[in-house]
Amino acid sequence: MNRDQEILTELAKEYREVALAGENEVRRALWKELNGLRECRPLIMMDQLPWHELNTDGSLTLQCQDADARIVEKSLRRQLYQAKYFPADKVFEPYLELPKIIVGCHYGIIRQEVTLASDEKNGVVSHSYVSQLRNEDDLENLKFPVIQVDEAKDKEHWEKISEMVSGVLPVRLSGVRMFNCGIWDGLVEAIGTDDFFFFFMDEPELLHKAAKRMVDIRQSLIDQLAEKQLFDAYEPTVHCTGAYTDELPQDKEKDVRPKDVWTFGLAQMLGSVSPQMFEEYEIEYVKPLLEQFGLVYYGCCEPLHNRIDSIRKIKNVRKISMSPWADVLAGAEHIHGDYVISRKPNPAYLASASFDAEVVRKELQETCRAAKENGCTCELILKDVSTVRYHPERLAQWHKIAVEVASEW
Repeated sequence: MNRDQEILTELAKEYREVALAGENEVRRALWKELNGLRECRPLIMMDQLPWHELNTDGSLTLQCQDADARIVEKSLRRQLYQAKYFPADKVFEPYLELPKIIVGCHYGIIRQEVTLASDEKNGVVSHSYVSQLRNEDDLENLKFPVIQVDEAKDKEHWEKISEMVSGVLPVRLSGVRMFNCGIWDGLVEAIGTDDFFFFFMDEPELLHKAAKRMVDIRQSLIDQLAEKQLFDAYEPTVHCTGAYTDELPQDKEKDVRPKDVWTFGLAQMLGSVSPQMFEEYEIEYVKPLLEQFGLVYYGCCEPLHNRIDSIRKIKNVRKISMSPWADVLAGAEHIHGDYVISRKPNPAYLASASFDAEVVRKELQETCRAAKENGCTCELILKDVSTVRYHPERLAQWHKIAVEVASEW
């Protein structure tokens, strides 16, 4: 047994203990209740964290030398860290996951940008995109994908990692989960933010044609993934939230179709347009894509409290994001129990000069009160945490407060 194998085997043993603990089954059941819109306390998840700021005890330091081993090691170390300090309602699955090697999903345009970083160790940076879609001819640069898989390489990768963990944990090749039906984030990277908003006034038809082409590209992806049997029915999460449900065949192993799985949609760049323009530029385009899937998580960072009536036109939505910019009370009044309120508490409270526990508690209590008074189920999803100012204890403090507030439900 070489050193990399020793390291991964020991980490796998530690992780197996976490994954086989009884609370994981309890959490799975709770997510099924929540996602079924049945009475349930608010569930909590924490994701998209500044891991480069959290390694105060050395437990996140990678020791393996092999590149593939380091990827697995990073995943195991992070999950063990989370289980120790802020598990929330995360289900720790009793296997190692290896994504299948799928290439060719890109839509042609290579992002050109200028970035600005406030911390060279932080992967979260500011972006300024160079416009590459200036006229109708440029739309031809949005290419249709041709998906390719390499089953032999997948098998080789699976055998390698299985051997490196000495059979302590099963290794599972995973397919495509939570397919992204969003069209605007990618287009904005190609158009540039300033030009994008000017185009609403100066080139609305160009935006419509770009949207139509991106929808066709997304549809091509869906069709190819289905044809090649690459959708994965077993989805632990969707957009940083628990995806366990008894309404989809999550144990299905063959012939998995879009209707068997979750998807998500978002239109972050349309957060400041009118509700009417939101319908014109978003709902009319993505509705046919989203409705091919079993269940939909809709939204990300954009405020959606005044868009609920438009989102209702998508028949299979189950969760709606309520970002820090949303009026959660107004959103709850419009949702009125028909969808899960996927509340995104403000991550800026962990990035301030000091951590104010009462501000955090008040925000979470207001969310829970708004949900309960309007007959809604809700989840508390702390994500997009770009910094905690190198105070990792803030995550544990936030976790403690969230658990206390949820228990008051």
